[in-house]
Amino acid sequence: MSKRVVIIAGGDMSDYSWHCDYIVDDDFVICANGGSIHALKMEICPDLVIGDLDSLPHPEKEKLLSSGARVIEYPAAKDKSDLELALDYALETKPGEIVIVGALGGSRIDQLFINLLLLKIPLDKSIPALIIDHRTEIRLFNRSFKLNGKAGDNLSLFALTPSVEGVLTKGLKYPLDDEPLFFSSTRGLSNQLTGNVVSVSFREGLLLAIKTGAN
Repeated sequence: MSKRVVIIAGGDMSDYSWHCDYIVDDDFVICANGGSIHALKMEICPDLVIGDLDSLPHPEKEKLLSSGARVIEYPAAKDKSDLELALDYALETKPGEIVIVGALGGSRIDQLFINLLLLKIPLDKSIPALIIDHRTEIRLFNRSFKLNGKAGDNLSLFALTPSVEGVLTKGLKYPLDDEPLFFSSTRGLSNQLTGNVVSVSFREGLLLAIKTGAN
């Protein structure tokens, strides 16, 4: 498989219309447990539902089965989150890209934190992946990259290794010129795009990029 895989997680999803437009018919759609509730509300038939299904009432489960969705159920006592199980399955299909929606917001800061770190798994397999909603796009990089956006968009760059060396940016209001970014430092917080494209190069390390649309 080389098509895009979209994973719908069970976190907050405040703009269903945006997500409906973003998810296209050719996508292979995986719902991680409660993400299937989002899919039903958007009238999207997922290809697969995976997890312990503790967030999925029986009538909704039957509705998904009758629509042709495959269901893989795990015990509640398991070693991985439902989202990680969905990500593992997605990687087995060798997709061209993995997009995760419904993974942000909510009251569980611990789940939000680990959801961001899960981007390391597809990165290690050289498969492009991102977490996205109607305002925010999050990616993890181990090499130089470019991002599209528009002037005024916010971009934060955070080191997920002790340091990211030789960071050079073009297209940001406050440029970095062959500088290091250090883990836990706010040096890369809340920069802004000056145009439609930003380029970021660096020599080594892991760099988390969080782009937020301008209000």
